[in-house]
Amino acid sequence: MSSNIEPLAREMATRICRGSGMAEADIPGWVELHWPCAAAMLEAGAMDESGEWVEDGDVRLGIEAYRERLLRLK
Repeated sequence: MSSNIEPLAREMATRICRGSGMAEADIPGWVELHWPCAAAMLEAGAMDESGEWVEDGDVRLGIEAYRERLLRLK
């Protein structure tokens, strides 16, 4: 699945990995698995573009958006 938000979500996931000290060799695989979650959190307003949690953002809305994104893949 590709969308306009995919490149931004991939970059966001990459920043999260690097910020946590993940080994560079492990980042591409982690990003491939997790960018849809980052996209959902961004779309729902739970995280900002830098990968930080938004104050008063509702992570439950992000989780629901991720669930809906996964269901569309089926």
